[in-house]
Amino acid sequence: MLSRLLLPLVLAVGLLSAAPATATGPTPVAPAVAPTSQPAPQQIVVREGPKVKGTHRFGKTLTRSVGRYSVGGLQIRTQWLRDGKPIKGATRWKYKLGVRDVGHTVRVRVTVSRPGYRTLTHRSPWRKVKHVRDVRRTVKYSIATNGKMTTSVATFKRQVAEILDDPRGWRAGGIRFKRVKSGGSMTIVLAQASRVPTYSSACSSTWSCRVGRHVIINQERWKHASPAWNAAKGTTLLGYRHMVVNHETGHWLGWHHKSCGGKGQKAPVMMQQSKGRNGCTFNPWPKPSERNVPRYR
Repeated sequence: MLSRLLLPLVLAVGLLSAAPATATGPTPVAPAVAPTSQPAPQQIVVREGPKVKGTHRFGKTLTRSVGRYSVGGLQIRTQWLRDGKPIKGATRWKYKLGVRDVGHTVRVRVTVSRPGYRTLTHRSPWRKVKHVRDVRRTVKYSIATNGKMTTSVATFKRQVAEILDDPRGWRAGGIRFKRVKSGGSMTIVLAQASRVPTYSSACSSTWSCRVGRHVIINQERWKHASPAWNAAKGTTLLGYRHMVVNHETGHWLGWHHKSCGGKGQKAPVMMQQSKGRNGCTFNPWPKPSERNVPRYR
């Protein structure tokens, strides 16, 4: 009887011992599949580099050609450079040469790109930017003061030199000005207002004046401009200084006073803009028609 009861139990234990064991180690990891390699970018070959067309003189407009390359469909980026450095905002196909460009080199940088190709950058040859006209006369001048000075004479000397060398000024007519310690052909005087009439009875303590070799700048006008100038929209004290130095120097160069050519036009620099404009807009620089000065014709 007992053997009959134990037989099923023995058989069950045997079946359990014969079952395969379950693995307790880490789950096998599938081997990594190497990513598909991307083709190397192709090279863009320059057939002809970018070029700049136009005259490298103040006020002129330069244009660029992008050049020719081994592939088409390229994206073009343009950047004009001054002395090798990017000119802010100069990213179009054309560029007008300004005051800051004179005496410096200007060139263009063209960058071409296309998906699947290496980006390529190329620069045009550089050229130095000149004044409107080459030097035909050199005027030596000195600086003097007359009376009590209530403004910076050092600033006066510096700004006068900047005005006379500015490409928008008499330098555009081929007249170069060189300051010397004393003498020269012209003396530019910063004068106390009450001293201005001592040069001539035609001069006033209110305004600046020119008498013979002396270009006399009224210190009060230098410091404060004039009521008419200050009342006009968009004018500045520095702009007045540009105008008054150019105006009085223009007298030394042989010009008499000029009048407004028509409402809305720029005033000639030889117009008495300190007193008013008569319909013209204020203008501190000689107009092209004023550049051929009588003294050096």
